[in-house]
Amino acid sequence: MLCRRGRDMVKRSGMKGRVKGMDEKNTDYSAKKRALLEQGLVSPQVLELINELETELDFLSKQNESFRKALRAKSVQNPRMSTKLRDALYE
Repeated sequence: MLCRRGRDMVKRSGMKGRVKGMDEKNTDYSAKKRALLEQGLVSPQVLELINELETELDFLSKQNESFRKALRAKSVQNPRMSTKLRDALYE
């Protein structure tokens, strides 16, 4: 199933609310950071900024997952169609 994310179309995994590839992206960022560090292309100031951004990304990912769980729990509590409509459809 495809989902619109910004300008790009991305594939959704079977898990509700999870975009396929998010964990791979985080790992990819870590690998790129490691490669830049090994090559000596990152100054201490840039490294500090990258670490802050990684921390923020992790926090926002966890917060997003928490919001998705709360939304799913809330949507389960509310019936999706009125009782009268449901009864009419089952007759």
